[in-house]
Amino acid sequence: MKKILLAAIMIAGLRPISLKAQNDQANASLKKNKPGIGLKVGYNYSSLSGTSDAFNPGNKSGFMVAGFYATPSAGLFGFRSEIVFSRQGFTYNADGSKENLTHDYIYLPQLTTLTFAKIVQVQAGMQIGFLISAKDSKKETGTAAPDIMSYYNRIDYGFAGGFEIYPIKGLILGGRYNISFGNLYKQEMDMSTQPYPVPFDPGQLKGKNQVMQVFIGYKF
Repeated sequence: MKKILLAAIMIAGLRPISLKAQNDQANASLKKNKPGIGLKVGYNYSSLSGTSDAFNPGNKSGFMVAGFYATPSAGLFGFRSEIVFSRQGFTYNADGSKENLTHDYIYLPQLTTLTFAKIVQVQAGMQIGFLISAKDSKKETGTAAPDIMSYYNRIDYGFAGGFEIYPIKGLILGGRYNISFGNLYKQEMDMSTQPYPVPFDPGQLKGKNQVMQVFIGYKF
């Protein structure tokens, strides 16, 4: 009888310890798997891919600002959803001078992530973008810059892939490459009635956006 009572007392004493350990483990798991939000700012280096030999565009500098939401992840794989403002474009030579075409996009990347040792994350996925403005630096004296938005495909889509490094808590350092699958310009236009104010025919230019980004950010 004494042995039974002693065993019951020991079990009763160990149970709170076991419950505390389980709760601590559950809380640690929840903390590890909690969702994350963050902000990033960075530098864009952009141009066009897939152009013909008749037109060889140059690179243009720009910038990006982004916010993101990362879903809870218990292991290697995760998911990232972002909203990105990207100023990009390309340059070209006109009459011996360098001209700039600037395009402002809102992109929505949806990325699968792989995180290694909590300090390096590889990201890859698809994104869709919306062209919100386009400007040409070339202006004639006394006239405004031409409205060129009607020549563009307003919706862009393509691949995004890159990496992030987390050297200290909250800090983000990273890089990404974006390549579009769709043409920047519309392919069916009557250039005889509405000539385009640059030295190429957008209807014949099968150029696609390509952007390299480096950025810094913070995860809350």
